[in-house]
Amino acid sequence: MTTLLLVLTGCSLNQQEIFNAALKMQDVNSKQVHTVMTFHMSGSGLDPDVQQQVDAASALLNNATLGFDAKAKTNQQKTVSQAQVIMNLVTPQVTLNVPIWVDSDLAGDTPKLTEIIQLPQIAKVTLPDQFKSKDYMVLNPLDQQNPESGNLDMTKLMELSQIFRDKEISFLKSYSKRFNPNFDTVSSSSEYMTTDDGSKIVRRYEIRLDDKQFKDLIRYTVNNFVQDKEAMNFIKDFMDFTLQVSQGPDQEKNLKAFDQAFEQFDADKQAEFLANFNDVMDQLKDVNILGDKGLDLQYYLYNGYIIKESGTINLKLDLAQMNQFVQALNGQQGASGEAKGALDMLVNFNTEVSGINAPIEIDFPEVNKTNSFNMTDMTDLLKKADKKN
Repeated sequence: MTTLLLVLTGCSLNQQEIFNAALKMQDVNSKQVHTVMTFHMSGSGLDPDVQQQVDAASALLNNATLGFDAKAKTNQQKTVSQAQVIMNLVTPQVTLNVPIWVDSDLAGDTPKLTEIIQLPQIAKVTLPDQFKSKDYMVLNPLDQQNPESGNLDMTKLMELSQIFRDKEISFLKSYSKRFNPNFDTVSSSSEYMTTDDGSKIVRRYEIRLDDKQFKDLIRYTVNNFVQDKEAMNFIKDFMDFTLQVSQGPDQEKNLKAFDQAFEQFDADKQAEFLANFNDVMDQLKDVNILGDKGLDLQYYLYNGYIIKESGTINLKLDLAQMNQFVQALNGQQGASGEAKGALDMLVNFNTEVSGINAPIEIDFPEVNKTNSFNMTDMTDLLKKADKKN
């Protein structure tokens, strides 16, 4: 959402209003969020085997609903937070209800993060026998002794994330003032809605993009971003941030190599990159990315906050067009064996936000050795089994 808001934020007042509201939402200390998503997929003109697979997937996906009920709270410094998310997936064949709790404290010398997942029955039956009777799985990603941390220094990641978040917001505020794609994609209106304060007049903003506008926006964004010194420095900061939290043996070497490559990205290489990119966009002109309904997003603002988001994203893939595009990029015009048919995907979503900065209670389940297991325990067990084999 942040990326989308960035590229759609130009000089128009409507766009700036959405952007300001999105930034204000970053300072919210508590909220409840209810999201519902539905999908529709179809395929036509495909090879018979592929068509059969798409039809089978469509029958499942088109009758599915994915929902999230979440509530979260944090302190003013964003160092201590708690959250609960209940995911609901309903399909003709199965209904899944998966509650998740997160408790984090990054304020002390030893940051802590605990995640608790209540496992659905369909997941429990796949576990090793020792864990099949357990209701909860517990994860501690910040425990460096745990394999869950992978190749990342999770403690350092959380610390740097706090620092980088401030840099990101500062950059977005500055860059939005220089971002002007020269076409306004936002309209606005007012309507009555139920809010935390009762029925109130809410400002509604709608963003609409068709396939051509979407591609024009991508072209403008990349060209503008690459030629903007502050934007490129932001990319450098982001990559440095990513490399600094890596625990790989070549961390320092990779960081130095990236910084050196960045410094060598002079005006000539910048011009060469943009020439190649714009050539690709020219060839992409006749390749569908968005379907007939395009991209349609609505934001509802009250007291400067986004209290509701809804929309439709229509993706379309014409396999023949995409095949010709790939061949052109590879210099293989007219190659045989062209694909045929098209895929169409429609995603609808609706998100409502309430209880902004209001007191919220989150009840964590009591977990113990009888009703839960730690992800590390299962990982260790699987490792021992592998060694025996």
